[in-house]
Amino acid sequence: MSDSPSSIDERIARLHANGLVDLHFDLLMDLYDKRDRTDVLVTDFLPEFKAGDVGVLAAAIYIEDQYLPDRALAVGLDQIARLYFERDRSDCFAICKSYSDIKGAREQGKIALLIAMEGIEPIGADLDLLRIFYELGVRVIGLTHARSNSAGSGGVFAATGSPPHGLTAFGRNLVRECERLGIIVDLAHINAAGFDNIFEITTKPPIVSHTNSRNYYDIERNIGDEQIKMVGARGGVIGINSVLVSPRKEESTLDHYIDHIEHIIDLIGINGVGIGFDFFEFIYRQWAEAERLEFHKKFPNVHFIPDLANHAHAPNLTRKLIERGFSDEEIEKILFRNWMRIFERIL
Repeated sequence: MSDSPSSIDERIARLHANGLVDLHFDLLMDLYDKRDRTDVLVTDFLPEFKAGDVGVLAAAIYIEDQYLPDRALAVGLDQIARLYFERDRSDCFAICKSYSDIKGAREQGKIALLIAMEGIEPIGADLDLLRIFYELGVRVIGLTHARSNSAGSGGVFAATGSPPHGLTAFGRNLVRECERLGIIVDLAHINAAGFDNIFEITTKPPIVSHTNSRNYYDIERNIGDEQIKMVGARGGVIGINSVLVSPRKEESTLDHYIDHIEHIIDLIGINGVGIGFDFFEFIYRQWAEAERLEFHKKFPNVHFIPDLANHAHAPNLTRKLIERGFSDEEIEKILFRNWMRIFERIL
């Protein structure tokens, strides 16, 4: 006999009780764009976070092209400043710098915020700035987005064509210093050669905060089976992205999102998969038509999942995992336990 709707709702509530971990959200660029307002976190985001039972969120610094190169550092610092400003206006959030900080925030019923960096453009080629960002709270760093910078190059949104070179000498030194300080090195977006270089340098469990399987969406920005196995062999975790599930809009569904989860589990087991939603539609909706057209020129075939478009939709994922036969233990690992293991190991 299948579970009744009320029993499924109770099961979802129980599975969400510890709070979900989402390791990638483009929050800080939006806070910066809305810097003429106050209470943005509470007004624009908190209702969705609460509806989705978000417990830990990696809020990413991202520098748009218009600020490169001269304003990258200033805008990166300003994005962090806006997060601190918003945190101070609400008792619902805590900026966390360690595993014990995260645990303490959750025990107090607060949403734990980790500051991440998506592309090291704010650092430029100055390794001393890494320590400054560390002191400000940055605890997750992905070296690149889709473009190249002083550390290396990103994977292209196509099946071939990424730059063949790996990390620069600066990129290698940056990775070493991240590992020394206790910053999680994020392999999301890095090209194949850079991916291999990071594995050569690091010793701690590797993570990919937000990506998808090339088995279903074959672009170099996503992650191939051999790369997945490399992450699994070192005890790492891969977060599944909600906007690169399929190159076809009609296949960009919640079921297909879970297909990516199952593919990774088939390759490296349940301990190797987590959530990195990368929700982006809220920013996309704010753009003018010309900005949307320019976005699709750079990143073709990016599609939003209608019932997994923001954090309030997280219970839809849990419900679908239940329908697909996942056990409570497996769901808890996907939703939070696997990422928490990484935090305990590195932070």
